[in-house]
Amino acid sequence: MAYLKSSKDNTSWRVLRLDRERTVFGRHPSSQVVLDNEAVSRHHAQILQSHGHFFLEDLKSRNGTLVNGRPVDQPTELHENDSITLCDFVFHFHDQQPEDGPEPAGNELLEHDTDNSRYFAVGVEPVDDDAGSSSIVSKVSVVSIARDHSVSDPEAKLHAVLEISKSLGQVLELDEVLTRVLDGLFEIFPQVQEGFVLLRDDDNNRPVIKATRNRGEAQDRPPAISLTIIREAMQSGEAILSADVLGDNRFESSQSIAGLQLRSMMCAPLMSQEGQALGVIQLASRDVALPFIESDLDVLIGVATQGALAIENAALHSEVLKRRDLERELEFATQVQLGFLPNRRPRAEGLEFCDYYEAAQQVGGDYFDYVELPDGRVAVAVADVAGKGIPAALLMARLYSATRYHLLTEGDLGRALSDLNRDISTSGLGHRFITCVLAIIDPVANEATLANAGHLPPLVRHPDGSVTELVSQHHGMPLGIVPDQEFQQEVFPLAAGDTWLLFTDGVTEAMNGESEIFGTERLKSSLAAAPQELDALILSIVSDVETYCDGRSQSDDMCLVAFRHIGSPS
Repeated sequence: MAYLKSSKDNTSWRVLRLDRERTVFGRHPSSQVVLDNEAVSRHHAQILQSHGHFFLEDLKSRNGTLVNGRPVDQPTELHENDSITLCDFVFHFHDQQPEDGPEPAGNELLEHDTDNSRYFAVGVEPVDDDAGSSSIVSKVSVVSIARDHSVSDPEAKLHAVLEISKSLGQVLELDEVLTRVLDGLFEIFPQVQEGFVLLRDDDNNRPVIKATRNRGEAQDRPPAISLTIIREAMQSGEAILSADVLGDNRFESSQSIAGLQLRSMMCAPLMSQEGQALGVIQLASRDVALPFIESDLDVLIGVATQGALAIENAALHSEVLKRRDLERELEFATQVQLGFLPNRRPRAEGLEFCDYYEAAQQVGGDYFDYVELPDGRVAVAVADVAGKGIPAALLMARLYSATRYHLLTEGDLGRALSDLNRDISTSGLGHRFITCVLAIIDPVANEATLANAGHLPPLVRHPDGSVTELVSQHHGMPLGIVPDQEFQQEVFPLAAGDTWLLFTDGVTEAMNGESEIFGTERLKSSLAAAPQELDALILSIVSDVETYCDGRSQSDDMCLVAFRHIGSPS
């Protein structure tokens, strides 16, 4: 907290508590501290508080502001007992409350009008209306003089804008687009000391600085950024011009502007073709003599329009590149996944096999495998990982190696499935469950052993054309749900001529245009009517499913494995 002590009796207070970030002194009723004297400008000076430090700034007053007898031409930090002179008013600055002074007044007691909107115009600094007052020493338009000597003519500006547009049409990288925009603007506006481009982050919808540029001594200084200005431009979709940022009532509540030392600023939103704010371009000058004017803002808006289009094109180009890279990765993932699936069918005497696999996406979570055991038996595994795409495919790859290991190391199929469940449950692959059915075919003993973990029951077509659904008496839950779940095996007779079909729910849950599923009963009918030869049998079932869907895209992975006992080996 800091205080001002009045050295004369020409104020309604003797000690003022500086408890605001911005305290404006002036003749106008909108000032926080009203000084009733014709020599005082309407908004004469202000004291800014930033991180415990206090700065005095003259607001381009007619008769100036003094600190310890020296004119204030830039924000000046105040120290203990500094003398401040505004025309006939003299104050002393104190870090602590003066011991010999009365109880201090607070800023809130000095406010006369909190609605300043009618006192300021966009791009125009406050102008005193008492030009004929005898208290005015002099009045000179510094702005018009300086601008005649330092700002490019309109034709040069137009040419520069066209060059920027042409340049932007030749680049597709976002960083290059932003660099060229700022470079071009710095050529158009010689008074610009710093500029930046800020874009909205799609992940968290927060603004992020993407490019900056500074001129001269400001090259190593970070840009002056005020979220108040940025939010105003992005939310309203309107460009902002302020010839005196610190005196602009629109940003009076900003906690950051006070410490930025900005004098003149332009901020233009970058609007997408759909009318959404992509971000902003902001240019700023700390030079009091060179404020931006409305024609400058028109130029910036033109560049921002072209820049927004170039940014959208760069984003589309980046998205195309990402999609191309993803497609390449998916193609590789597809080849890897197909490498896990069997590339040949078992050659076991007395048995024949056929299979079909199609992922709904480029990679899928359905899985099947053949494992030829040392004693001539053949194990068949069919599983369905919950979900689709790459996550399901990764878990399928894990399932591939684990299933083979447990089938080869455990003689009892129920215990093998129990061990597989514990392996999957403790693998740290997330909360995904897997339905799985394992079968071991013994052509010598003419039997098939099954263990089922929540999977659809296999179907058996007998030589007479009838179809049986093998509903297990020990049908366990899917893998990955209960780690200590114990499964049991069941033995079924394997008669000569029997055709077994193992499948995933991508077959039975395929939908037609009315969102009706194909279902188990239709699959039984399709299996019963299918040709005798195994390859033709599988293709016939797939054709029936596709006909039923009538062009509706496949919503789930589809896998079928068929095997037939053609007779005992001789």
